[in-house]
Amino acid sequence: MNPVKRTVTALVAISMALGLTACDPPMPDDVKVALAEQTVLCEPGVAELKLPEAISDLGLTWSDAMAVACTDMQLTVVDALTEKSGLVISPAGEKTEKPFLKVPFALDAAVLVVNLPDVFEIYLSASTIKAIFAGEITNWNDALIVADNAGTELPDQKIILPKEALPAAKASLSTWIGTLSGSPLDLSKISDSKVSDSELAMPEASGSISIASYSSALLNGSVFAAVLSEAGNIESAVAASTETIFSASTQLVSGVNGDEISLKLDPSLAPKAPEGSFDAALPYQAIFVVDLNFIGEESTLVRTAGRYLMRQESFGIISSSTMLPVPEAVRILAVKVIEKGLTVPAVK
Repeated sequence: MNPVKRTVTALVAISMALGLTACDPPMPDDVKVALAEQTVLCEPGVAELKLPEAISDLGLTWSDAMAVACTDMQLTVVDALTEKSGLVISPAGEKTEKPFLKVPFALDAAVLVVNLPDVFEIYLSASTIKAIFAGEITNWNDALIVADNAGTELPDQKIILPKEALPAAKASLSTWIGTLSGSPLDLSKISDSKVSDSELAMPEASGSISIASYSSALLNGSVFAAVLSEAGNIESAVAASTETIFSASTQLVSGVNGDEISLKLDPSLAPKAPEGSFDAALPYQAIFVVDLNFIGEESTLVRTAGRYLMRQESFGIISSSTMLPVPEAVRILAVKVIEKGLTVPAVK
C-alpha cells in the first residue's frame, strides 16, 4: 500500500471509530493503534540507531522527523552503539548485542548476484542453482545454464562460488529452492558473513556468483538472477522486485508467543494482489524478516524511540526505500508489544 492510501485508510478507520457508541462492538486493534498513533510519545534523552547500509538514508529522515516532533528527544544514527543500548535494525539471525526485545520491522529477500562481463540479464532454474552450489556445474557456458538462457551468449568462464553470506539470506534461499526442486539447497559450506552486505552485492572477481540481499543489490545496481521453477521455461521466471516480494509477503503467517512475534512463509497460500490491482504477481519466496532490535537493559527511552519508528512506517517511510514493510497486521502486533510499559493515550 502506498503512503497516501495507508494514511487515508487510517483516517477513515479513525473517523469510523469516533462514531462508535457504547452499544457498538469492541474497537479493533488496528483502529486503536491508529488512534493512539495520532499522539507522538516523547521522552527526554538521546537514543542511538544502527541500521543497514541499504537503508541508511532513512536514518536521517527519522532523525529529522523526531527533532520536529520531540524537541527534547534525539535519534542519533551511529555505526556502532556507543553505550551498547539503543536500536539496531538487522536481518533476522544476524548477531547483535543481546536485545531485551525484538519485533519484525521490514522485509528483504535473498538474490543471486553474478559478475559476468557483458551479461546484464540471467536466468537460473532451481535445479541448475542446486547443481552450481553442489559443484556439479563449474563453468558459465555449461549446457544447463545455456538452456536456461536461450539467446544469451555466456562466457567460457569458471564459476566462483561465495564463501560467506547473511544467515537469513542463506536460509530463505535454501528453503525456496528446496520448495521448487523438492529438496533443500545445501549452503552449509558457506560461512555466516563478516563483511558488509554491499560487499556481497558487488563480488569483485569476474565469474563470481554471490548471495546478497535484494536491498543491497538494488542499491548497488548489481545484476541478479531471475529464478526459473521449470528448467528452460522462461514463462516460469520470477525475479526479485517490489511486486514479487510483496506478493510473497501475503503468504506470511504470523504467530505470537508472549512478546515474540514470528513470521513464516506458507507457499501453499494463494498470493494476494495489492490494493487497487486484480492480479497477484508470481511470488519471489526467498524473503526474510529484518528485525528492530531493542538493545541493552529494559529502557522506556529505547521503547519510545522504537514506537516512533514503527509509527513512521504508518506513513510509508520503509516503502520508499529498498526494503518492504511488514504486513500492516504484523506492524499492529509489533506496536502493541513495544508499547508495554509506556504511557500511551487511552483509547476507548
